[in-house]
Amino acid sequence: MKLKKLLVIVFLSVGFSLSAQSSYVITDPVQSDGWNNNAEEIFNISKANNNSPILLNFTGSDWCKWCIKIKDEIFDTPEFRTWVKENNVGLLELDFPRSFQQSNELKSQNASLAQEVGVRGYPTIIIIANGKAVKTGYVAGGPKAWIKSVESRIEL
Repeated sequence: MKLKKLLVIVFLSVGFSLSAQSSYVITDPVQSDGWNNNAEEIFNISKANNNSPILLNFTGSDWCKWCIKIKDEIFDTPEFRTWVKENNVGLLELDFPRSFQQSNELKSQNASLAQEVGVRGYPTIIIIANGKAVKTGYVAGGPKAWIKSVESRIEL
């Protein structure tokens, strides 16, 4: 329980401090349709929308077997996209690729956020909503099972 509260506090403070800095612009392309890789933008959008939910996906998009599996089986499905839209979930992709380069700004942002929340492996998925945070990853059974797993742990 303390970890969940800590994650919320960390992300809220990181989000607002990122917004205050605005000293860099991330222009790297996002690897997944519908996702954003700029934490500042996602936190600002959430704040402007009454603290709408945010899903953070710490991934190794080009090398992590389980990251690729969750993308193919869950994130790239119509059911997941509908769930995101219905719940106004902001999608933040925090990628750690091996086969392509990222800007120093993007690498720094992703590493800082991963360190702040103690990411130890990939995929690590954190959903922040209504003052709570849950950490999850791959769930077998497709998008319906994954969504049910998330919704049983956090109210959107």
